Amino acid sequence: MIFHDLCQKASVPSQAFDQAYSTMLRGLALNHYYTNRKNVTQTISFEQMCNATRNYFEGPEHKRNVLNRWNKTTLRTVIAKNPEKSTLECLQLLINDLRHLQHGLDNNL
Repeated sequence: MIFHDLCQKASVPSQAFDQAYSTMLRGLALNHYYTNRKNVTQTISFEQMCNATRNYFEGPEHKRNVLNRWNKTTLRTVIAKNPEKSTLECLQLLINDLRHLQHGLDNNL
């Protein structure tokens, strides 16, 4: 979503997404991209690149961990981790945490 938004703002046509893909990557994702691309002689599509990266970093174990964290995250746990903050501030932290975790959940959840 972020990549598409930035490409739209920069007027990058969808036909060039595969060439722009690596510019959004950092750290381990960029390392994974170059490690796996150096031995590939055929052209792969933008969708294939996204799927390869997603499968590497967000496989079944990752999804189970995210679901486990989602199920354990409550207002009470956030308050316990942030005793110096008000209940309203902790509620906002809870909402932010759940929004972040939601991206890692299976689509059917």
